Amino acid sequence: MNPASLLPVIHAGDGRTLSRAEFLSLLNTYNCFLKDQTQLHITYSQGDDGELTVEGFLNISWGVRRPIRLKIQDEKQILPFEPPTSADPTSPISPLGSKSTMSRWGEYSELNQIDEMAEAEAAQETVVNDPLPGPPVYETATLRPTRLRSLDLEPQSNLVRCMSDASLVKRRKGRGKSAAEREKEKQHRFSINGHFYNYKTSIFTPSFGTSTRVRISSRMTTDQVIEQLLNKFKIENDPQEFALYCVHQSGEKRKLSHRDHPLWERILQGPSDSIMKIFLMDMHEEEVSNDVAQYLNLELPILDQVLLKLREEENREIQRVINKYQHQHRLLSHMLGFKMSPHIETSV
Repeated sequence: MNPASLLPVIHAGDGRTLSRAEFLSLLNTYNCFLKDQTQLHITYSQGDDGELTVEGFLNISWGVRRPIRLKIQDEKQILPFEPPTSADPTSPISPLGSKSTMSRWGEYSELNQIDEMAEAEAAQETVVNDPLPGPPVYETATLRPTRLRSLDLEPQSNLVRCMSDASLVKRRKGRGKSAAEREKEKQHRFSINGHFYNYKTSIFTPSFGTSTRVRISSRMTTDQVIEQLLNKFKIENDPQEFALYCVHQSGEKRKLSHRDHPLWERILQGPSDSIMKIFLMDMHEEEVSNDVAQYLNLELPILDQVLLKLREEENREIQRVINKYQHQHRLLSHMLGFKMSPHIETSV
């Protein structure tokens, strides 16, 4: 897009405006800082109505204190209800047979029965009853030496084998899927610090300060950015439980309102996270003003001296106000006494 076609005045969020030169300078500074990461560069376009739209990735750090809940399954992967069918010999634990689905813990009525899957896999192995003399023959499925199977040993194959639930679900999930399907399923759901949904980590608190990225536009408000972040990680919590905070290097912490546009806040402050970070925090997190933040990084003895000076100044101000009103009280009392005293008239 030709920069000369931009409007002379650009609206940058709630009630703020930038000149065309100021906007282009901020944009060049932002992209120059990320010159080695071209995928994170900010781009802009101008619509038919003349309004400028900026797009790019926004870094958001986790700062929530309450546990979050992950959804058990993606919406696009929920299968419609199907009537029960006859058991498939290749997959005796699931009526869905070899269909490609996302494994769910609720798919099995009883986890103790899923160990029978090993028997189904063993039935598919190639067995040579009468090997010819010569070099040893190996089974094609496992590259193990061939073994003899007799009718006397056949009942022993019905014994329950020990297998962990996690390893079984992993084997069940990867069966019958191509590489492209597995990659598509992997990209459909993102993880938070390596946490996907399972019965142990479905409810947890992300590590404080770890960051993630979401692609947004300058037209998106704070609430819309929060909703997009929660949808990315399939979080069940209500978006109204959270808020975005701008945390500066000085310690100032300011809550973004519902009308703010987080991408403009990032552009105006620059791309460096060492200067300012955007955190996802609980809705009622306490804000820290700039006046208070300037004292947060001081040593404890210095803070004690600052508090002592403030108390002395407070006491002097209190005493000044007391002296002032005591003086006014004396003046008023004197005037009232003069007005109320009787006047004696003398005649000659």
